[in-house]
Amino acid sequence: MNKPELITRSITGLLIGIISLAAVVCSPWTFLLWICLIVLLGTREYLKLVDMPGSFSKGVIFPIILMLSVAASGYTTLEDISPFPVLLALPVLVGLGFLLQLPTRKDIAGLVTTNNAIFSATGYIGLPMLSGCIFLTGEYEWSYVLVPVLLIWANDIGAYMIGSQWGKHKIAPAISPGKSIEGTIGGGLITLVSGFILTMLWPDMPLMYIGVLSFATPFFALAGDLWESALKRHAGVKDSGKLLPGHGGILDRYDSLLFVLPVAALAYFIFVL
Repeated sequence: MNKPELITRSITGLLIGIISLAAVVCSPWTFLLWICLIVLLGTREYLKLVDMPGSFSKGVIFPIILMLSVAASGYTTLEDISPFPVLLALPVLVGLGFLLQLPTRKDIAGLVTTNNAIFSATGYIGLPMLSGCIFLTGEYEWSYVLVPVLLIWANDIGAYMIGSQWGKHKIAPAISPGKSIEGTIGGGLITLVSGFILTMLWPDMPLMYIGVLSFATPFFALAGDLWESALKRHAGVKDSGKLLPGHGGILDRYDSLLFVLPVAALAYFIFVL
């Protein structure tokens, strides 16, 4: 990566970070809007990658209705929604299933076919349900949303730093040649350290919430990254889009988020509510 590209990527990354933090911290409605934009723009990129761009108008109907329903459900009680924990657990289980099948699957086309269901479960159910979980508590607590976001960033930074210096053993060369076992381990260690720091930053936050996310984030972030890499490899493109200079598309930037946020929602439901 030459210097101009690095500068462009750094500036875009900084802006993405500022916008993401502002969306999470400002209010529940800015957080809801942020989630909606990721889902809608991500859906648009996804349908183009699977050669179904004309289906976008139909594909966005479900997330719009679901997000409006989540917002409206803030006036109900948690007990009114009986399938709530099941919906939260579904994308987590699907994401874990994808991660477990990587060592035995060599056909990228078959893997991408499986990913269709993964994207639907995670992007269309997991993300909206996270916001629904927070709204249903009756009080928006942005710190609980910020924890997984910060842990994802820590994992990405750690994996990049360690992997670029010492990464020799590829974790899934047929899907993502740049991902190494060393980088993955490094990202995981940095994530654990970051989680420990967060427990001191927010001492009143349940330790199990931060602890579970600190251990789970590296695995599910990896699953999200490899899923998106497999999708791009199948489509024969480098990036999922061109919306973010130096980064590619929404899916390129938020691939890990799509898999980690449902885990955070489930952890919030179990350890906080």
